[in-house]
Amino acid sequence: MNPYYLDRMIKEKQREMVAEANRQRLVATYNAHNPGRRDRLLLALGEFLIRLGESLKRRHGQPETLAPGLCRE
Repeated sequence: MNPYYLDRMIKEKQREMVAEANRQRLVATYNAHNPGRRDRLLLALGEFLIRLGESLKRRHGQPETLAPGLCRE
């Protein structure tokens, strides 16, 4: 095959691959900033469980006490 045509074919294939990589990068960036319903639901559920756990720790946790040596007069 003619080396000129072969070189042109390789460069065209490289251009197509770069364009596809850029497209995939843009799609990944868009998807990262626009979560779906399931992701939003799981995020809200996670935040709710964290808040619930913190309130339970405050309610049922051990009260803080001072060391006996600190209370001497």
